[in-house]
Amino acid sequence: MLRERSFAPLVVSIRLLQGSNDSRMKHIILVVALLITVPFAACSPLTQPVATQVIEPTQTTVEDAGEEVEVRDLVENFGKRLQMVSLLAPNAAQDLQKQYSEFVSPTLLETWMNDVSKAPGRMVSSPWPDRIEITTLEREAPDRYTIYGFVVEVTSTEITNGEAANKIPVHIVAKRDQGHWLITEYAEEH
Repeated sequence: MLRERSFAPLVVSIRLLQGSNDSRMKHIILVVALLITVPFAACSPLTQPVATQVIEPTQTTVEDAGEEVEVRDLVENFGKRLQMVSLLAPNAAQDLQKQYSEFVSPTLLETWMNDVSKAPGRMVSSPWPDRIEITTLEREAPDRYTIYGFVVEVTSTEITNGEAANKIPVHIVAKRDQGHWLITEYAEEH
Protein backbone atom coordinates (compact mmCIF):
# COMPACT_ATOMS: atom_id res chain seq x y z
CA MET A 1 0.00 0.00 0.00
CA LEU A 2 2.85 2.35 0.86
CA ARG A 3 4.46 1.69 -2.52
CA GLU A 4 1.30 2.45 -4.43
CA ARG A 5 0.92 5.79 -2.67
CA SER A 6 4.49 6.88 -3.27
CA PHE A 7 4.25 6.22 -7.02
CA ALA A 8 0.62 7.34 -7.44
CA PRO A 9 1.39 10.90 -8.68
CA LEU A 10 3.86 9.51 -11.20
CA VAL A 11 1.40 6.89 -12.53
CA VAL A 12 -1.38 9.47 -12.79
CA SER A 13 0.96 11.89 -14.57
CA ILE A 14 2.09 9.27 -17.09
CA ARG A 15 -1.53 8.46 -17.95
CA LEU A 16 -2.34 12.13 -18.35
CA LEU A 17 0.60 12.62 -20.71
CA GLN A 18 -1.13 10.40 -23.26
CA GLY A 19 -3.56 13.19 -24.36
CA SER A 20 -3.15 16.21 -26.70
CA ASN A 21 -0.07 18.48 -26.87
CA ASP A 22 -1.67 21.22 -24.73
CA SER A 23 -2.81 18.66 -22.24
CA ARG A 24 0.65 17.05 -22.18
CA MET A 25 2.37 20.40 -21.60
CA LYS A 26 0.07 21.19 -18.69
CA HIS A 27 0.73 17.81 -17.21
CA ILE A 28 4.49 18.11 -17.67
CA ILE A 29 4.41 21.41 -15.82
CA LEU A 30 2.28 19.81 -13.12
CA VAL A 31 4.67 16.87 -12.76
CA VAL A 32 7.72 19.16 -12.61
CA ALA A 33 6.00 21.32 -10.01
CA LEU A 34 5.15 18.23 -7.96
CA LEU A 35 8.68 16.88 -8.25
CA ILE A 36 10.08 20.16 -7.03
CA THR A 37 7.64 20.83 -4.19
CA VAL A 38 7.18 17.33 -2.75
CA PRO A 39 10.80 16.94 -1.51
CA PHE A 40 10.63 20.34 0.18
CA ALA A 41 7.34 19.51 1.85
CA ALA A 42 8.66 16.13 2.98
CA CYS A 43 11.76 17.70 4.54
CA SER A 44 9.97 20.46 6.41
CA PRO A 45 9.02 19.91 10.06
CA LEU A 46 5.41 19.15 10.86
CA THR A 47 5.33 21.48 13.83
CA GLN A 48 6.15 25.14 14.06
CA PRO A 49 9.85 25.73 14.68
CA VAL A 50 10.79 26.75 18.18
CA ALA A 51 11.81 30.38 18.32
CA THR A 52 15.54 30.65 18.80
CA GLN A 53 17.01 33.37 20.87
CA VAL A 54 20.04 35.00 19.33
CA ILE A 55 22.37 36.23 22.03
CA GLU A 56 24.25 39.23 20.81
CA PRO A 57 27.48 40.14 22.57
CA THR A 58 26.78 42.94 24.99
CA GLN A 59 28.85 46.05 25.22
CA THR A 60 30.06 44.89 28.64
CA THR A 61 31.32 41.60 27.21
CA VAL A 62 33.18 43.38 24.42
CA GLU A 63 34.63 45.87 26.90
CA ASP A 64 35.65 43.06 29.26
CA ALA A 65 37.44 41.24 26.44
CA GLY A 66 39.21 44.45 25.43
CA GLU A 67 40.20 45.15 29.02
CA GLU A 68 41.49 41.62 29.44
CA VAL A 69 43.71 42.08 26.39
CA GLU A 70 44.97 45.41 27.80
CA VAL A 71 45.77 43.86 31.18
CA ARG A 72 47.46 40.84 29.57
CA ASP A 73 49.58 43.17 27.38
CA LEU A 74 50.45 45.31 30.41
CA VAL A 75 51.75 42.33 32.39
CA GLU A 76 53.55 40.69 29.48
CA ASN A 77 55.25 43.93 28.40
CA PHE A 78 56.24 44.63 32.00
CA GLY A 79 57.72 41.13 32.15
CA LYS A 80 59.93 41.90 29.16
CA ARG A 81 61.38 44.90 31.03
CA LEU A 82 62.46 42.92 34.11
CA GLN A 83 65.81 42.01 32.54
CA MET A 84 66.57 45.70 31.90
CA VAL A 85 66.89 46.52 35.61
CA SER A 86 69.99 45.25 37.39
CA LEU A 87 69.01 45.48 41.05
CA LEU A 88 72.66 45.43 42.21
CA ALA A 89 73.70 48.39 40.03
CA PRO A 90 74.35 51.74 41.76
CA ASN A 91 71.74 53.42 39.55
CA ALA A 92 69.05 50.74 40.08
CA ALA A 93 66.48 53.27 41.38
CA GLN A 94 66.82 55.37 38.21
CA ASP A 95 66.57 52.23 36.06
CA LEU A 96 63.37 51.28 37.90
CA GLN A 97 61.91 54.70 37.11
CA LYS A 98 62.97 54.53 33.47
CA GLN A 99 61.87 50.94 32.76
CA TYR A 100 58.79 50.48 34.97
CA SER A 101 57.03 53.86 35.22
CA GLU A 102 54.62 53.20 32.34
CA PHE A 103 53.57 49.85 33.84
CA VAL A 104 53.28 50.33 37.61
CA SER A 105 51.45 52.76 39.87
CA PRO A 106 53.42 55.71 41.25
CA THR A 107 52.97 54.35 44.79
CA LEU A 108 54.43 50.93 43.93
CA LEU A 109 57.25 52.50 41.93
CA GLU A 110 58.12 54.78 44.86
CA THR A 111 58.19 51.77 47.22
CA TRP A 112 60.61 49.97 44.93
CA MET A 113 62.81 53.02 44.38
CA ASN A 114 63.08 53.55 48.16
CA ASP A 115 64.03 49.89 48.74
CA VAL A 116 65.39 48.27 45.58
CA SER A 117 65.55 44.87 47.30
CA LYS A 118 61.72 44.74 47.11
CA ALA A 119 61.67 45.37 43.35
CA PRO A 120 61.63 42.74 40.62
CA GLY A 121 64.50 42.68 38.17
CA ARG A 122 67.83 41.10 37.39
CA MET A 123 69.75 39.95 40.49
CA VAL A 124 72.67 38.17 38.81
CA SER A 125 74.05 37.97 35.31
CA SER A 126 72.59 34.50 34.75
CA PRO A 127 69.86 33.37 34.89
CA TRP A 128 67.89 36.54 34.20
CA PRO A 129 64.16 37.26 34.00
CA ASP A 130 62.98 36.93 30.41
CA ARG A 131 59.20 37.26 30.61
CA ILE A 132 56.05 36.73 32.64
CA GLU A 133 53.84 33.82 31.61
CA ILE A 134 50.25 34.34 32.72
CA THR A 135 48.38 31.28 33.97
CA THR A 136 45.26 32.97 35.40
CA LEU A 137 43.66 36.35 34.79
CA GLU A 138 40.66 37.09 37.02
CA ARG A 139 38.45 40.17 36.95
CA GLU A 140 37.59 40.95 40.56
CA ALA A 141 35.90 44.31 39.97
CA PRO A 142 35.27 46.60 37.00
CA ASP A 143 38.59 48.32 37.67
CA ARG A 144 40.64 45.44 39.13
CA TYR A 145 42.25 42.24 37.81
CA THR A 146 44.29 39.66 39.70
CA ILE A 147 46.92 37.84 37.68
CA TYR A 148 48.80 34.67 38.56
CA GLY A 149 51.71 33.33 36.59
CA PHE A 150 55.44 32.81 36.51
CA VAL A 151 58.51 34.96 36.00
CA VAL A 152 60.46 32.85 33.53
CA GLU A 153 64.21 33.01 34.01
CA VAL A 154 66.59 31.95 31.26
CA THR A 155 70.25 31.54 30.47
CA SER A 156 71.90 31.63 27.06
CA THR A 157 71.06 27.91 26.73
CA GLU A 158 67.31 28.42 27.29
CA ILE A 159 67.22 31.39 24.92
CA THR A 160 68.19 29.07 22.06
CA ASN A 161 65.89 26.16 22.95
CA GLY A 162 62.92 28.18 24.26
CA GLU A 163 62.81 26.53 27.69
CA ALA A 164 63.06 27.98 31.20
CA ALA A 165 65.98 27.73 33.61
CA ASN A 166 63.64 28.65 36.45
CA LYS A 167 60.02 29.67 36.97
CA ILE A 168 59.14 31.89 39.91
CA PRO A 169 55.44 32.05 40.87
CA VAL A 170 54.11 35.61 40.80
CA HIS A 171 50.91 37.32 41.97
CA ILE A 172 50.03 40.67 40.37
CA VAL A 173 47.12 43.08 40.80
CA ALA A 174 46.31 45.58 38.04
CA LYS A 175 43.91 48.48 38.51
CA ARG A 176 42.51 51.01 36.08
CA ASP A 177 43.55 54.54 36.97
CA GLN A 178 42.49 57.54 34.90
CA GLY A 179 41.59 55.42 31.90
CA HIS A 180 44.59 53.09 31.75
CA TRP A 181 45.76 49.99 33.58
CA LEU A 182 48.66 49.94 36.04
CA ILE A 183 50.21 47.26 38.22
CA THR A 184 49.49 48.17 41.85
CA GLU A 185 50.68 44.98 43.58
CA TYR A 186 53.48 42.59 42.70
CA ALA A 187 54.72 39.63 44.75
CA GLU A 188 57.10 36.87 43.75
CA GLU A 189 56.88 33.67 45.77
CA HIS A 190 60.41 32.32 46.24
